[in-house]
Amino acid sequence: MKYLRLDSVGGAAGDMILAALTGLGADLKLIEKTLQDAVDEDQFVIETTPFSDSGLNGLKLNVRITHASGKERGLHEIEEIIDRSAMPEAAKELAHKVFHHLAHAEAAVHGCHHHHIHFHEVGAVDSIVDILGSCFAFVQLGIDAVTFGVLPEGTGTFRCRHGIYPIPAPATMNLLKGIRIEQTDEPFEMITPTGAALLTSFPGGQGLTLNGTVLCNANSFGSRKLNGRPNVLRASLLESTAENKPLWQLENCIELESNLDDISAETAGVIAAELFRKGALDVWMIPCVMKKQRPGFVFHVLCKMEDSKRFTEYLFRESGTLGIRIREIQRQVLKRDFTEAEVCGKKIRIKNSYLGDEQLSSKPESDDCVSVAAETGLTYHEIQQLAIQAVQKK
Repeated sequence: MKYLRLDSVGGAAGDMILAALTGLGADLKLIEKTLQDAVDEDQFVIETTPFSDSGLNGLKLNVRITHASGKERGLHEIEEIIDRSAMPEAAKELAHKVFHHLAHAEAAVHGCHHHHIHFHEVGAVDSIVDILGSCFAFVQLGIDAVTFGVLPEGTGTFRCRHGIYPIPAPATMNLLKGIRIEQTDEPFEMITPTGAALLTSFPGGQGLTLNGTVLCNANSFGSRKLNGRPNVLRASLLESTAENKPLWQLENCIELESNLDDISAETAGVIAAELFRKGALDVWMIPCVMKKQRPGFVFHVLCKMEDSKRFTEYLFRESGTLGIRIREIQRQVLKRDFTEAEVCGKKIRIKNSYLGDEQLSSKPESDDCVSVAAETGLTYHEIQQLAIQAVQKK
């Protein structure tokens, strides 16, 4: 596996992360052309220049706007840019995750729904390029996970569109929940929302212990001159040894929740089945007693961050609910894959789960067992046992 280790002396920003990945070998020309084709109404070029500070050498990156439309973009407009780009699907999924993470952080600050957020600084073309470019570069380099140390942050205040805010910015503070930071005496914003969103959306996490071979390293520099330290971010690419393989994967998800007391259980079952068909990760209902002692249930949907809008709309249309609670959560999931077993001349899918390299379970898919039982006249239990025996013989 490939790990990216980031060591921050001068903070973390989107342009610094993209510059660091470029220094490690990402194809910046391809990234620039791909994003130029995807961004509407604005024109830009990505420039890099050699830079040195305190005896360290590296790259400084700048997104130079050659034609600015002045257009402010919300989450929906940025999602359209991501979707129409020619980036690999893995890079698109990661970019969606970063912007959803940002939107939820901003929504928590302003007390509104994340789809109502209009990005100001983060919605500008240079920030969009920094984020999408970093996601594209991450995939280009074949990185499996990122780790980083304690992040430095400045003190004081800074001015933004809404006025004078304390450092760190409120959205940055929301993004850095659970992350260790170290306050410095630099009177500047050192961790930007784009930098925080990228670091906390990349797979991996702060403080992972790595054992492996260093393949290459690079330094990137921020645009501001700091008072007492170089504004540098060091990136190292490592090929890890087997013991560094993660035992499970961390995923960012959205949980939708609504109280329902005015639809039948049959209708709720139809809605649940359709949500699964549309790609929900999980759907479940908990019986409860609601206002006026009416029996009802709490309807839950677990989905990917990029699917939350369409599932929210579907629930409003189909369930009749007047309100849906939305929570951004994380889940740890085991690696899984599918194999096949033959029972009575029929194929049954077998779902296998793994804790790292250790296989934990092999379970026949229930729908396949039901189908084969109906075709053969055997019971569901008999088909399930035959499938398990077929797996054990391999």
